[in-house]
Amino acid sequence: MKIYFKKLSILFILAFYNVQAFAAVNVSSSNLDDEAHLAVEDQAYQQALSANSLRGSQQLAGSSISSFKKTADGLPIYGSQLFQGDFGDLSFSGFNPNYQIGVGDEIQLLIWGAMTEELALVVDAKGNIFMPKVGPINVLGVRNEALNQVIQERIQKVYKDNVESYANLKSTQSVKIFVSGYVMKPGLYGGFASDSVLHYLDLAGGIDPARGSYLRVSLVRGDTTIQRLDLYEFLQSGKLPLTQFRDGDVILVEPRSNTVIVSGKVVNSARFEFMGDVMPLTQALEYAQPSSVATSVSVRRVRDGRSTVQVCMIEDAASVLLEPGDVVNVTGRGVVQNVLVSFTGEFEGPDSRVFPAGTRLSEVVDLLQPTKLSNVEAAQLFRTSVAERQKVLIQQSLDNLERKVMSASSVSLEEAQLRQVEATTILSFIERARQAEPTGQIMMASLEDAEQVYVQDGDVLYIPRLSNLVTVHGEVQYPNTQLFRRGEEVEDYIDRAGGFTRNANEKELILVKANGMIVTIGKGRSIDPEPSDEIIVLPTADAKKLMFAKEISTIIYQIALGARVVVGL
Repeated sequence: MKIYFKKLSILFILAFYNVQAFAAVNVSSSNLDDEAHLAVEDQAYQQALSANSLRGSQQLAGSSISSFKKTADGLPIYGSQLFQGDFGDLSFSGFNPNYQIGVGDEIQLLIWGAMTEELALVVDAKGNIFMPKVGPINVLGVRNEALNQVIQERIQKVYKDNVESYANLKSTQSVKIFVSGYVMKPGLYGGFASDSVLHYLDLAGGIDPARGSYLRVSLVRGDTTIQRLDLYEFLQSGKLPLTQFRDGDVILVEPRSNTVIVSGKVVNSARFEFMGDVMPLTQALEYAQPSSVATSVSVRRVRDGRSTVQVCMIEDAASVLLEPGDVVNVTGRGVVQNVLVSFTGEFEGPDSRVFPAGTRLSEVVDLLQPTKLSNVEAAQLFRTSVAERQKVLIQQSLDNLERKVMSASSVSLEEAQLRQVEATTILSFIERARQAEPTGQIMMASLEDAEQVYVQDGDVLYIPRLSNLVTVHGEVQYPNTQLFRRGEEVEDYIDRAGGFTRNANEKELILVKANGMIVTIGKGRSIDPEPSDEIIVLPTADAKKLMFAKEISTIIYQIALGARVVVGL
């Protein structure tokens, strides 16, 4: 009995090992109805990256969304609408109570009563202004708020009675400021000490929307950072700290931090920056401003080419934390106009693009920027709705197997003991198998099938890397990876892996192609592997000893091929 259950475990483990997605949807001219069905399934997950909203008339902080600068992926960067030349046109002359009077500042002084004077006085190199009959008045470092009082006290030492004065900072000293870091035109720019940070950033062409941070803008003086600015705070609340510049100050725009994408039923469909490792979903929604018809939120996360989706109602958003690269869809009532497709693997260019609804996969592939090592012909498409369907199928099969195991009968005490041990093992397998997460790959026999597939929101396109290797594993003596040799057959690679084990199923071998397609090689059939192929030798199942051999084999294929995981006993 120990030997029997040892073989049973080997069967489960090896049948799972590295097998690709049989349970994925196959695309061919004969199954276009499936594609239409998938489109219906995806309606709950579709987003509205409305072209009208990108061009529309909705306003944010005085700027239309159409003024957002877009990155190569077609998505606007939240904050980029700030720099359209307006801040650089005018100098700031408003009252700053904390401004400290400096050399070169011009002060307007009005005197009335026993004498009348209207003077324009410039602070000299010693920090003084000179008033006839009164003499020098030192105002260097005096806060703007206290300027009038300091001058009035000095005048009253000469004119004891019936002389009043009013002092006002007319203009501040001119300065030259370095603007550096991730801006469009780093350089030295002239202005006034009272000008805002936005003034100088605008003169420098604004923050680089592809690389620069809107959350980390620093004012550096010498070796000290004297001020840090968060421009999102200005966009959201209108708060902008007043700054007093000096000659030689540096405005440094640091590299952009982590980002998430929020789109769909929102005022601001854009890429949003955040600090730290996670960002509360509520904060992202505060930036994006969901519309009145928004009802729910879906968060798509791609890790290692696998896509997962978390869905919640807007009122439950406080419990969700976003990670870098997450894509947030705010959904509700409406019609899909645009879809977002992400890219992984071997390519150059942006990791996502926005396409009009109805775009074919072939059009998406044509826009890719492949490298010399990109295996575009083996491109793989993954879809959330397909993964969800695979998950349902696996769970149904597991439920069915569990019912059969629990209701299995025995005709003898020995058989009852055997079924009890078998049931314990299989139930443990079922528990772990329920944790498998399918990949949702849509199978394409060749890249020509891409003409038949319409991309949907949330699709992930994977471009494999070219390889000249062939992998052999499963029931062989020495699983290994070999150099591809043109003209050689599957049996040649198996021979160099030490040949079959005693438990090997020599009648049915599996060849996994670079694009994920599965080729079954029966007894007497020969085929030449290609570069990047995987040869899998499955074990022989002893149906006479294994009561649920057929059911378990089906589930193994579903999980291994749909989820690409190993669930062993």
